[in-house]
Amino acid sequence: MLRSWTIATLLMGVLLGGCEDESALPEGNPKGEVYDGNYGATYKRFAVTTVDRAAVYWAQEIASGFASPTAAAAPAAFEPAHLSGTCHLKPPSDDAEVVFVEVYSGNRPMPLHLIGNGDLDGLRSYIERNGSRPDIDRLLETSAADQIDVFITETDRPIYLVLSAYDETLWSLQLAEGVQLDGIAIIGYEAQALAHKPDLVLASFAVVDDSPQQHCAITPQRPVNETWRILHREREGRTSFTRTLDEARRDHSAFRSWLASKIGYPDRTLDAYQTSHVLIGPRPDIPIPYRPLTGADIIYAPSATPIWGSASDAERLIYGLAEAGG
Repeated sequence: MLRSWTIATLLMGVLLGGCEDESALPEGNPKGEVYDGNYGATYKRFAVTTVDRAAVYWAQEIASGFASPTAAAAPAAFEPAHLSGTCHLKPPSDDAEVVFVEVYSGNRPMPLHLIGNGDLDGLRSYIERNGSRPDIDRLLETSAADQIDVFITETDRPIYLVLSAYDETLWSLQLAEGVQLDGIAIIGYEAQALAHKPDLVLASFAVVDDSPQQHCAITPQRPVNETWRILHREREGRTSFTRTLDEARRDHSAFRSWLASKIGYPDRTLDAYQTSHVLIGPRPDIPIPYRPLTGADIIYAPSATPIWGSASDAERLIYGLAEAGG
C-alpha cells in the first residue's frame, strides 16, 4: 500500500495542468470517431459505447461539465479493496438487471499508475543486487491506468454491474438521479480501481495478476464482437488472423463460462476493444452532472501500489519505494 507520506509528498509537488475546456460539445458526428482497430471496435476519447452499436454519442451529450483528470485534480484518498482468495463475488439479487461491460482496455490516459507489487519487488532485488537503478520506462508505460466513465441512466430496475478489463483501469461511476445499484463486480488481469462507489453498495474484486486470486480467477479476454467478424471477412484466407480470431473466441468463451459460474448470465452486454465511456440506459434528456475525481475516494486492488501524478513523479516515487523497502 502506498504510504500516506508518499501521497502527501507527491501532491505537494504537483503543478496545475492545462485548462482546456472539454465540456463544450465537439464538432462533427461521433460515429465518425469510431474506427476498426486490430481486434475490434475502438472508440476515440469522447465517444460513448452503448449496447446499440448504431447509437454513439459524445460524452458531453451525456454529462454536463465533462473534463479529463489532471495531476492537480487529485482524489482525496486511495483505499485498498479486500481480495478474497476464494474469488467469491456477491451474486445479484433476483430483481436486478445484470449488465456486463467487457473491454480489453480504456483509451483515456490519466495521471495514475498502478504498480504491481511483484514489479516493485523485482526492482528492489535488482537495485540490491547491482547497486544501481535500472531503466523503468517500460514499467511506467505498462502500469499507466486508463479511465472509463460508466454512465448509468437506467432507473426501471436495480443494476448489478460487472466491469471487466484486461489492462489497468479506473472505472468512474457516473449515476443519474434515481439509479439503484444492486452490486458491483470488478474483474481484471491487471490491477483495477473504482471511483464514486455509493456508500451502501458492495464492490467485489477479482484480479488475476499478482494477487491472492491467481489460482482461481480467469483472465478477462477481449470480446469477440461484430467488428471482429467484419475484420474476419475482410481478411479471409489469412491463416494468422483466422487463428487469432479462433483463439480469441475460445479464450472469451472460457472467461464467460467462469463468469457465469460466479454471477450468472447477463441481461445486457456492452463491449469494445477499447473505449473511454459506456452508457447503460437511455440518453438523458438533460445531461447528468459529471463527477470528477477531485476529492473522490478511490478503491483499488491491493495487488498494486497506486501512484497519482505525472510519469516523472511516478518514476521518482517508484525508485524511492523500492530503495526504502516498502
